[in-house]
Amino acid sequence: MWHNPFLFEKQVSSAAPIAKKGAPKTLNEEIKFDKYEKRRVGYHWEQISKSVTKMNIFVKARYGLVLNQVKLSVGKRILDIGCGDGALTYLLSQQKKAYVIGVDPSIEAINFAKKKTRGTKNIEFVIASAYNLPFVDDSIDYVVSSDVIEHLQQPEKMLLEIKRAFNGNGKVVITTPIRLTEQPLDRLHVHELFESDFKELLGKFFGANIRIIASHPLVFTELQNRHYIIRYSFNLLNLISRFNPFKNTRGWRYYAIQTAVIESSAKK
Repeated sequence: MWHNPFLFEKQVSSAAPIAKKGAPKTLNEEIKFDKYEKRRVGYHWEQISKSVTKMNIFVKARYGLVLNQVKLSVGKRILDIGCGDGALTYLLSQQKKAYVIGVDPSIEAINFAKKKTRGTKNIEFVIASAYNLPFVDDSIDYVVSSDVIEHLQQPEKMLLEIKRAFNGNGKVVITTPIRLTEQPLDRLHVHELFESDFKELLGKFFGANIRIIASHPLVFTELQNRHYIIRYSFNLLNLISRFNPFKNTRGWRYYAIQTAVIESSAKK
């Protein structure tokens, strides 16, 4: 496993998160993320597998959109905030000569990620809060945060930390569900955002150079959730032909996911 001591503000312990005085120590202090308890740690790896009954092409499409934004990251440092069990972090590490760090407040998830990726030399996992990233200023080339911001009571704190650590040599890529209802559809979401609200929030920290990509047509989301037979049929079709309807970003009126891409020139 690689380790760059100049990247960190201090030595990072694998036993406890790094936190500044007065800041929440973990994201879980705000809302208990209990999906690992209900679905077992490692379920993200099942979602990107080739099992007809376990894979989730909705998640695979979301990860694919992120990967497309960092595909030119040869030799770059990539940070995955809220990495969980490390499935996306691992996919990011497959970029040639890219160095990838996954951070998450869950000890259980980080330990699982370390075991799952043992032997992968260009990947590292750190127990830390999104509110207090343990990296020096301007040290990260690409910052990725996939479906994390909707879980936070104070998303501005994470965005401020992202801006501090981001060096402007790559991109910031943040995904989150598009708001569809008065109350969040997921019980673990603190809030969900309309595209205009999402862009306005990001604009406070990164200016106007923000591109929003809408994906995952809502009609297919509704179909997949209607019955497991439909979900399995989508999965089988994906395995046979690589067809994934959730990759569509054009031609539909309503979408379920939005991906913000913040270009390097947004760093001030």
